[in-house]
Amino acid sequence: MLKNYFKIAFRNLWKHRVFSFINIMGLTVGMTACFLIFLYVRFELSYDGFHEKGDRIYRMVADIKTPTEVLPIHGPAWAVPPNAKEYFPEIESFVRVSNASWLIRKGDVKFQEENSLNVDSSFFRVFSFRLLHGDPATALKEPLSIVFSETAAKKYFGTTDPVGQTVLFSGDGLTARITGVMQDLPENSQLKADMLVSMSTTTQRFNPDLDKQWGSYGAYAYFLFLERNDQSSSFFPS
Repeated sequence: MLKNYFKIAFRNLWKHRVFSFINIMGLTVGMTACFLIFLYVRFELSYDGFHEKGDRIYRMVADIKTPTEVLPIHGPAWAVPPNAKEYFPEIESFVRVSNASWLIRKGDVKFQEENSLNVDSSFFRVFSFRLLHGDPATALKEPLSIVFSETAAKKYFGTTDPVGQTVLFSGDGLTARITGVMQDLPENSQLKADMLVSMSTTTQRFNPDLDKQWGSYGAYAYFLFLERNDQSSSFFPS
């Protein structure tokens, strides 16, 4: 009986094959489009969801008021994050992130690392990016410290562990030390980089007064708040 049903259905489809083809193709395209939209939406909603402390990380922005308008800025003044904890004990840690482009040389190998970030030493304490080699607590502490991604490290050092090795940094040819290798940052990360450079390289080597500048802007700022049970002030967002 079931076999006859299939025969009848096939004969009807073949009899009206043009109409059947249009319907089947329309259904196929519709289902494919829905599936692709589902994958896209799921990917977009997964952004930064891998951070273990994500529910306690907040990014600070700023509004600059002028006599005629209000200018939205992507981050606070340089001096705000280092001094914020003095006024807000709810803050456990902070990290500033600024986009950068640095020239790196290792022997005859030379690349302009366009996809670079200058970050504070607390970067791996705030975010859950995996460091494959090196100490996450100290890797970005000293000036002229560099953390490569796996892909970037292979460009200069092949498959060997580069931690402790040196490269020539910037157009001045400064000697910088490789202090870590991190796993390539995931695609669903707001932060993307092939190389991390210690923020102290900028604040101590190139611009020593930067941490005291309350009217200069240029970095994103992320704050890690204490667990709710570890703080009593009502400042903590609900």
